[in-house]
Formats: sequence, C-alpha cells, structure tokens
Amino acid sequence: MSCGRQVPRLRKVHALTAAELTDPYDLVVVAVKAGALHSAIDNVAPAVAEHTRILPLLNGIRHIQTLRDRFGQRAVLGGVGIVSTQVDVEGRIVVLAPAAHISYGEIDGSHTPILDRIAGEFSAAGIDHTISSTIEQEMWEKWFFMAAGGAATVLLGGPVGRIVAEDGGSATITDIVDETAAILERSGHPVRPEAMSLVTTMLTAAGSPFTTSLYRDFVAGRGTEVETVLGDLLTIATRHQARSPLLRAAAVRLRVHATTNA
Repeated sequence: MSCGRQVPRLRKVHALTAAELTDPYDLVVVAVKAGALHSAIDNVAPAVAEHTRILPLLNGIRHIQTLRDRFGQRAVLGGVGIVSTQVDVEGRIVVLAPAAHISYGEIDGSHTPILDRIAGEFSAAGIDHTISSTIEQEMWEKWFFMAAGGAATVLLGGPVGRIVAEDGGSATITDIVDETAAILERSGHPVRPEAMSLVTTMLTAAGSPFTTSLYRDFVAGRGTEVETVLGDLLTIATRHQARSPLLRAAAVRLRVHATTNA
C-alpha cells in the first residue's frame, strides 16, 4: 500500500476549434460557465442544423431560454451534470472528485428516440448517465443545492465541516437551506423530500471538506456565477415576496468581491 501522493493522470482529447465546425451534428453538449454561454453559442452555431439537439449542462435555469431564443424551443433538452472539477493556473481541467453523472431528458418529460441514441453514445464512452422524465425538476433541485451550498460556504467562510464545527454553524446552514427551499416552493417547483434530505445531509456533515464552485472561485479571486446561482433566485424571491436575507447577504458579498477585483 502506497502512502504517497497520487500521480496526476492527463487525458488526451480530440478537439476542434470554432473555425473548424463547418458540418452539422446530431447533438451539441454545452458545458460552460454562465459567463461564457453567449460566446459558446456563437462558436457552436455552425454545427447546429434543424435536426440538431442541444444538451446544456450549466447551473441555474436562465440558459434554457437563452438557447431556445437562438435555436428554437424544440432544439433544447434539459440536463444536469454532477461533477467536481476546477481549472488550474495552466488552463487544465482538474478533477477534484472521481464521481460524475449526467441526467438528461426532454423538458416536457416525453421520451423521444434521440434520448436512446444519446444513452448509447454515453454508455460507449463510459459516462455514467440517466434518462430522466423529470429533468426540469432536477435542474431546479440542482439550482437549490448550488445556491444553498454556495451561499453557506461563501457567507460563513469555509467548507461544510469547518462551519458545522462552530456553535450555531449547522443551524445557520439549515436556515439557508430552508430559505432557499421556500423560494422554490413559491415558484411552483417545491423541492422533493429525497432531494431536501440529501442536500441537508451533505451541507451539515461533520468533518466534510465540501465546498461549491461558487466558493472556490470566490476564494481564488476569480469571477463567480453570482447572478446565475444567487441573483436569478433572488429575483424570483422578490417576485413571490419570499424573505431571503441570508441568500441576499451572500450575493452582496460576491458582488462586492466582483467590484473589488474588477
């Protein structure tokens, strides 16, 4: 048994530049940070034809309408990617945890032949995946998780285990979770019991090193997805008169960070 550090493994990928995308594809997967969405849309547009389906794997919800506005409602699938990665100083994508999963489906819940074709390609590539008939709800629940986890770690200043070790830490995280869930309830997308239990357990686990990409980008001094993860949710909260002081405080902290580091 070795006690040394794991040796990083680099994977070679076949890549094309935007200028090389001249022929249409059956499927286009869009997996970028929110701030890169519009440029990504312009880059992949030559690969999109009338039959092309687009599978977005982004945080939040707003990207669905953005993609529909450009490519049409029928073209856009729903998708949720669960992965823990980070771009290092050399521009490489570093996998922070080995588990990864993609859920995808038609937003209206129907089952279409393209979903089975995607499943075949993902299986052949060794990608853990699930066809979902409730993908829209899953997208809202991932948003719930990212917003609650991001707000908790940014506002309280550390990973979950460090926060819950302090007096009042677990209770404060629970307040953030409840506040976030109340917004989804008012919006017509209530968090299902199993998702509520999973998120609460993950965000209050003793000794957990868990953080979100929102927190990691904040600590590293990079730009964050504050408006996509928290800002859009706060807009919904205002619309439905849902109190959200903790989420709002986290958003203000990230906005000040963005202004300071501009």
